[in-house]
Amino acid sequence: MKIFLLLIIFLNSSSVLALSTVTLQIKKPNHSILLRSNKNVLEFRPNASLHWGVKYSTDYFYFEYGGKIKDTNYGNSDVGNNSYKSFRIGLPIKNFFIRLYYQEWIGFSSDERDESSCEYCLERERLTSRESSINLTYALNSDFDMRALNSDGSRGVKPSSSWLFLGFYDRFRVHDSGGLIQEDSQNKFTFFSTLQTIEAQQFGVGLGYAFLYPFSTFYLGLSGNLGVGYQENRLDEMINNREVKKAALSHWSLKVNLGTQGDGLNVGLKGYLFSNVYKVGDSQNVANLNYSIYSYMSYSY
Repeated sequence: MKIFLLLIIFLNSSSVLALSTVTLQIKKPNHSILLRSNKNVLEFRPNASLHWGVKYSTDYFYFEYGGKIKDTNYGNSDVGNNSYKSFRIGLPIKNFFIRLYYQEWIGFSSDERDESSCEYCLERERLTSRESSINLTYALNSDFDMRALNSDGSRGVKPSSSWLFLGFYDRFRVHDSGGLIQEDSQNKFTFFSTLQTIEAQQFGVGLGYAFLYPFSTFYLGLSGNLGVGYQENRLDEMINNREVKKAALSHWSLKVNLGTQGDGLNVGLKGYLFSNVYKVGDSQNVANLNYSIYSYMSYSY
């Protein structure tokens, strides 16, 4: 947080950035991990909770930091809520957008335990997941406003649409020193039962479409992307063996922004959904499914 405040002070002292926006966010993020072996699927998910976010943006970039709101988890369980961190940097330059982000989750609940009375009753306190990404998006329409799609409508929004071209690099790591699979599910997931770490990285290109539609004092921004490319996965076993696998990949995302537009104070709702699927064996996959629902209030000065 100290670095964030120093960054704001530095940017406000710059005469280049004439107009700035501070955004306060309350969001509900989720990050499910899926392991598939043949037709069997296991899901690991953090308990639902609310998170806060602070965002500083200009015409040229934004910086966002977020964390957990204490005691907002459901089910009175600390597992999956003890730690969550999120850092995002964006460069929305007219019809070109660069985004860097990092997020970390510690603690999950899973459906490994086969009990009819409890769907996600096995708590995995030591299971951790980390994600980082660099995404580049270019709108074919040079008048398309990337800031309105990804941040807010404080500069005013004009109706427009465009095809999108994207390039991406994603990195994903899931780890538990006691093993990724525990208890009842080991006989169905023997491929994963000896692993303690899966670290996957991928890069590729994709195609998408986006539009901005202003109405009255509000506007709607919507985009969708599909991508393909190349991935490399590192598998670490508990007996210290390591294996590297290479494969093709699939990547998709959906983004929506509904809010007010114009100078001064604006409010809105944003949603972001994306998933990456990694092939780690002949009939085995690991995937992460992410969504975030934001309510935000921004003020431009």
